[in-house]
Amino acid sequence: MSIPFSLKTTLVGLSFATVLAVAKVPTDWPGITVGVLADHPVQSSQSLWEQADGFHLLEITLANTGTQPLTIEKITVRIPLAERLTDDLEMLYGGSSMGRTPVLRQKIGSVTKQSLSNMYEILRLTDGGYLFAGSLSWRIFMPTFTVKDGAFVVSSNGEGKQLKPGETIQYEQIVLARSVDWADLLDCFGSAIAKANGITRPKDVAFKGWATWDYYGFIFSADDIRGNVAALKKIAPAANLVQIDAGWFTERGDFTTVRPDLPGGIKEIAGRIKAAGLMPGLWIDGFRADTNSEIFKKHPEFFLRDQDDKIIVDHNKNKGWNHVFFDYSHPGARAYMADCIRVIRQDWGIPYFKIDFMRFGLNQEIRNNLPTLKQVKAHDQTISDVERMRLGLRTMRDAIGPDNYLLGCSAVFGPCIGFVDGMRTAGDINPNFDAFGERVLGNSGNFYLKRVFNPDSDYLVFRAAADEDAAVSKEGKKSGGSLTLNEATMWADFASLFGNCRLNSDNLMTLRPERQALVKEVFKYPAMEETVPLDLWQHAKTKSDAFELLLAHEGGAVFLGIFNWGDRPKDYALPAYGMPGPIHLEGRHSMILKYEGHSSFAQLRKALQSP
Repeated sequence: MSIPFSLKTTLVGLSFATVLAVAKVPTDWPGITVGVLADHPVQSSQSLWEQADGFHLLEITLANTGTQPLTIEKITVRIPLAERLTDDLEMLYGGSSMGRTPVLRQKIGSVTKQSLSNMYEILRLTDGGYLFAGSLSWRIFMPTFTVKDGAFVVSSNGEGKQLKPGETIQYEQIVLARSVDWADLLDCFGSAIAKANGITRPKDVAFKGWATWDYYGFIFSADDIRGNVAALKKIAPAANLVQIDAGWFTERGDFTTVRPDLPGGIKEIAGRIKAAGLMPGLWIDGFRADTNSEIFKKHPEFFLRDQDDKIIVDHNKNKGWNHVFFDYSHPGARAYMADCIRVIRQDWGIPYFKIDFMRFGLNQEIRNNLPTLKQVKAHDQTISDVERMRLGLRTMRDAIGPDNYLLGCSAVFGPCIGFVDGMRTAGDINPNFDAFGERVLGNSGNFYLKRVFNPDSDYLVFRAAADEDAAVSKEGKKSGGSLTLNEATMWADFASLFGNCRLNSDNLMTLRPERQALVKEVFKYPAMEETVPLDLWQHAKTKSDAFELLLAHEGGAVFLGIFNWGDRPKDYALPAYGMPGPIHLEGRHSMILKYEGHSSFAQLRKALQSP
């Protein structure tokens, strides 16, 4: 997996850029307009500030100068571009959520429903320059970035946000930039997001261990955990985390009651994990319950309602679930979730929380599952869904405590920033080769967010059908796979270069030795400080159009990952990396080249990255 070599070409050291390299074009953004659709007039004003990091910060103020409360329906900001836009120019739309909206590259003339982002957009010009618009905050509204009629357009659904007479609010912070280097641009963007949200640096931790979900799904026993912990300690004595995923509770939402077939409950299992020298982690669904749950039966007022004042229920006929959605504008719902977390943390001894299905804090995500839903009504109808979601996130963060770990999952990234320590940055993995490309694209396309939270690329899965026993979950694509060793190695190589959390989720007791060896190999690598997809502008046309060249480093150690996702052999010419001839890779193979020269990561990145 790792092939050391000496680099003959010596490049001088240069730290990764913290100030944008500005293209020689006008730096003002004239003609910006703000339109607000509301039931009463809204006064808007704007200012544009040039910052030291090279961004122009667009600040927009909305005020109710009337005598009646008003409700905002929509906000539209139009930022005209001086450059002439032709249909063949390419746009890059940043990934906005785990799995559902990864980074996407399209031509302006090929706009689709997916041509948008809640994070940023970049336009690549013919002269080698880039135009950029992005958001630094998601506190009241969800900004959506598109390009239309020669302008960047930023729009937000008001989601019922009300302004009292005399009240003034700030729209989300928008930054604009012109640059000659897309990687510097995104690196600075990540730093600007961190600064705007008071993030000095993400927690400096690296997790290596095992998790229940991908092999066992909802059905696991205490013996399954015990046996895998023992196998993990033999394979990797330095492992430090065991994550208990979904399926441990009696009903979704009742997060202080445990399945009766887990003797001693989570407290007993957590104690055994700690006794083995490992940290126990636990999964909860932070934004949903089931209609069979005790919390729903006793307190239906804690859940969101529709336009007819009926509880919103998402019926899953295949699985027999009836999900309802916590309304965190209700103080009782917030107090309940805080109490659940305190029991898990204090009574059961859990310091690591995986909070899943965060996206269901937002109205649009609920509507995506329920297309006939016309309105989402909350206890407090004066605030937006983003504000309501953030009330819930603040409750969870405070209950977990600053010294413990919060991993966000299935989230729309923006509103969660500042609350989470780590974030799943792509969709769920499964042990099938077809799953890997999409997850590599989704994860590494969010590389710039490393400055905001610790990215989590999901589990290590290396098994095929021959590695399974009768306990394997039959749900989805978890069982009966045909993953070859070289295909499994590709996911191992990617996980070695991206993310701070490497948790295997096979059955280590039945996993064949050569695949157990992959777990051990991945654990040898440090959690990388940065991982940049060098060929960003050559891929990302579809969800499975994965990057092939990843440059990563931790301190002075630099690694280049090369991935041939195709079925045919391919040669990679890398003279800038000091390779005298092309690297040859068979189809569905990868390798990691360790750099042993004297140049900096930034110089290597600039020499190797696509224009």
